[in-house]
Amino acid sequence: MKFKSDEGNVVIEFIGVLTALIIPLTIIASACIDVSRTFIGTEVAARAGSRAFVISSSDSSGRSHARNATRVALQDQGVWDGSVTTSFKCSLNPCLTPGGYVTISVRKTIHLSLPAN
Repeated sequence: MKFKSDEGNVVIEFIGVLTALIIPLTIIASACIDVSRTFIGTEVAARAGSRAFVISSSDSSGRSHARNATRVALQDQGVWDGSVTTSFKCSLNPCLTPGGYVTISVRKTIHLSLPAN
């Protein structure tokens, strides 16, 4: 059996190609948005935590205030889920010694919804 015309096949091919491209691109774009949102959130949280730390009166209260500021900043950004680690590194001991540096690292694991191989 032989078809006399190819009318309508272009539409079907267009829909097939569009579906094959749009679905993976949507999944990848969603993953990129999750990564960038979390990156920005952790950056803001580290900055807020370091500011809270350096205005505290002692190292122990500074760590507590920094963790609270980190949690609040992550909640504001919409990326808080409890799986965040905050670590402190000081150039001098105690941390709040004048002329010293305090480094606060905020880490969060992202679970992307990408299809597995």
